[in-house]
Amino acid sequence: MNHLEKRMLKPFIGYLEERDEYQQGEIYKILAGACMYAFYLTTGLMLISLIADTINHTFTFGTIALFMVNQFLAYYIHIRLRKTGIAETEYDAEADYEQTVKALKKKFIFAGAQFGLTMLVLMEFLLPTLAGEKLDIQLVPILIWLLAGAAFGICTYFLQKRNIKMFKEKG
Repeated sequence: MNHLEKRMLKPFIGYLEERDEYQQGEIYKILAGACMYAFYLTTGLMLISLIADTINHTFTFGTIALFMVNQFLAYYIHIRLRKTGIAETEYDAEADYEQTVKALKKKFIFAGAQFGLTMLVLMEFLLPTLAGEKLDIQLVPILIWLLAGAAFGICTYFLQKRNIKMFKEKG
């Protein structure tokens, strides 16, 4: 933790004296949980703001600001985890490694399908309906969102798979 973060932490939490390792660990757990809740809350608020913008045919600063806050949090966490090496998981047993890779494949097939279907429903049905536009169902947008979901699933799978390593002893 850098000096600025330490200076900001004491007044934010509300303590004066230094804390022992256990107390610091508990403080960090609480802060991590609060950050996670704040991330999901801002995501929900961003969706609500986007829906309100669609209904009013506007694009407000609030929607953009919520998006920027979420992107900052996501990138900050991702970069810090990669720098510290915490994001990496090493396996010494081939069976455990293969099982984890198989579970990742299933997870990201589902994530890609969920992303594609969610975007299809939002962009082709829900938002145009809220904007008062006539629904025009065509095959091309459906294929585009399904392919986008597949691309999302594949990309996130490979990004996550980089963090899983098979530990091999030299010798």
